[in-house]
Amino acid sequence: MEENSGNVFFSGELTLISTNDQATGMLIKKGDFSNFTREGNYYIKLNSNDTSYHFRISSNALEDVFKKSLKAFYFQRCGSQLFYTHAGVYQRNACHTADGFYHSSTGQSGYKLSRGGWHDAGDYGKYVVNAGISAATLLMAYELFPDYFNSDSLNIPESGNGIPDILDEVKYEINWFLSMQSDDGSVYHKLTKEQFESFVMPSQDSGMRFIYQKSSTATGNFIAVLARFYRLYKNFDSSFANQCLNAALNAWNWLSNQQGIVPAGGFHNPPGTQTGEYGDYSDSDERLWAAAELFESTGDQSFKDYFEFNYNLGGLINSTMNWQNVRTLAHLTYLFSKQSSIDQNIKSQLLNSLISYSNALVSKRNSNGFGVSINPGEYYWGSNSQVLNNGILLILTYNKTNDNKYLSSAIEQLNYILGCNAHNFSFVTGIGKKYPMKPHHRPSEADGIPEPIPGFVVGGPNQFLDDPILQQYFNQNTPPALCYIDHLQSWASNEVAINWNAPLVFLSGFLKNFFQTDVENDNNEIYDFELEQNFPNPFNEQTKIRFTLKSKTHNQLYKVKLRIVNLFGQEIFSLIDDFRPAGTYEVTFTSSYYSNKILSSGIYFYQLTVNENTFTKKMVYLK
Repeated sequence: MEENSGNVFFSGELTLISTNDQATGMLIKKGDFSNFTREGNYYIKLNSNDTSYHFRISSNALEDVFKKSLKAFYFQRCGSQLFYTHAGVYQRNACHTADGFYHSSTGQSGYKLSRGGWHDAGDYGKYVVNAGISAATLLMAYELFPDYFNSDSLNIPESGNGIPDILDEVKYEINWFLSMQSDDGSVYHKLTKEQFESFVMPSQDSGMRFIYQKSSTATGNFIAVLARFYRLYKNFDSSFANQCLNAALNAWNWLSNQQGIVPAGGFHNPPGTQTGEYGDYSDSDERLWAAAELFESTGDQSFKDYFEFNYNLGGLINSTMNWQNVRTLAHLTYLFSKQSSIDQNIKSQLLNSLISYSNALVSKRNSNGFGVSINPGEYYWGSNSQVLNNGILLILTYNKTNDNKYLSSAIEQLNYILGCNAHNFSFVTGIGKKYPMKPHHRPSEADGIPEPIPGFVVGGPNQFLDDPILQQYFNQNTPPALCYIDHLQSWASNEVAINWNAPLVFLSGFLKNFFQTDVENDNNEIYDFELEQNFPNPFNEQTKIRFTLKSKTHNQLYKVKLRIVNLFGQEIFSLIDDFRPAGTYEVTFTSSYYSNKILSSGIYFYQLTVNENTFTKKMVYLK
């Protein structure tokens, strides 16, 4: 029903999904109104007393999610003052400007300036290992889909500098990475206090903060991230990009000379330290990832040989990426490699393994009442991160296969995060009608502002009850997906973390742009691409393709191309290819366009190009 008028625009029946959903214990029914595409504000009414939250249908519905989730990294910045111009009411003073002193466990003494970077999570520690997968996920989003992540208007201090804000934000972290490198090329593991700080603003967090031991896992992360950053940033600032590549190569020289994991047995907190550990028993995946990124950035045969000799140790793509296992990131880099010398047989193996793993994710999604890609037993600390990273793998599988089941499954992963879950609750602060108000996040609690800083995804349901609050409210008989509480001290279900936010940026940014149709160019010339579609089968001989060119510049002709393309981007029909002034235009998709063409059922796209701006809208053809 429409919000303002109360008019009914769509009606349908509910379908029984499960009488006893394995993850929630709920009876679940589903209503499908995906064919209803009329933009506006609506609500669902099941009976006279049962209505949904009000919601908006729009091609830009994910704009707020994407911008806030990326802006969250700005709010995690350490060592800088956040001014009102960019932070609004969440402005704050500079913090931790004296980072950091060598911890006694390093065998060194004294001080090493290591300012900047991102606070890791709800605490103010900084950890190279977890920062590695976080920065890499943001960089992967930009590298694979640059047109989707090239915005320079996020309202961070660097906005408007001609460099995509997602790269500007990662550069802020990269500068801290560089400060954590030792003269011998190795990288220190983390920079924290010995104990977690209290719930104070970061500028009020006093006490010594220490740089801890060197580790091979941190060094591998360092290499991979800086090598990838080099190839994305070299066209913007070749000098800084080269500095990053040289640092990565120096780190590889150290890492390749280590016969085993450093320190022996993996990093462990020394006695007296209780902050995050990010320990790992193996560094083989970090080494593989480092080699893959260096090969992609340099084309050097030695890095190619290392990857191809070791790529199958531990299997192919058989798990979702996480900070403790970055092997999948190595495999994805090689799978999407642009180097001409790659082994096509290995690439095929990797693609087949990605498809196989994604098929397993789709099966999980199909068996879950809320369409999420995890099963009971997988609702662990940070389960929302796994859901989001699964969404990324599904998107990449869709990219390689153009099979719509992967795209629809990816959408459902984001839907789960944004409220289609057993809690009827958006897991992202400041997004939706109901969201976390008490995240385990020190600035959000200490700033005196009732609303938490927006854009942070919390960890989500944790059936293993890894904190006292979860143990107080739930037990082993609680259905796994219900083991979540919006409580400040539930760090095992309600904390935030940069490695959880990064896949939210990737997934929301991709889907936002995939379905978005309007754009504003650098000259503030706004074009609207509007399509009139017949219901329920929009792709037929009566479909009218309407677009409007709105511009502040008059008496100017624009180069306009309108075409229909398939999932591979191949042109099926060219409808317009000429110069036109601002105005409204309409093309009817008549039978003449079918001449000598046989269309199969599936997904197609209308693609409008106005000068250098291209807008795309998905259409469905059903025979």
